[in-house]
Amino acid sequence: MSWRAVVAIILLIAGGLLELIAVLGMCVMRDAYDRLHYVGLASFGAFLMCLAVLIRESFSLIGDKALLVGLILVLTGPILVQTTVRSLLIRELGDWRAKARERHEP
Repeated sequence: MSWRAVVAIILLIAGGLLELIAVLGMCVMRDAYDRLHYVGLASFGAFLMCLAVLIRESFSLIGDKALLVGLILVLTGPILVQTTVRSLLIRELGDWRAKARERHEP
């Protein structure tokens, strides 16, 4: 077994554990705002899995696509969370800025 295969297996296990923790956290949390904290953890788990594919396959067509998918997941995770929070606030309060106004008004 080569060192690349060993590192890829370690990264796959680490990514799978992060995904498992993220899923369990999403199941345990009470409301959507608490569940959104685990989106970042899930995207980093997927990134570790994509990194494992890159190490195993090197910089080839498959490895490059895996790296691209991992980067897209990590970079778009915060955008997804922010958009979801704004949607929830609009649904609950009518305006996503209403919560901030409540904090600043005396």
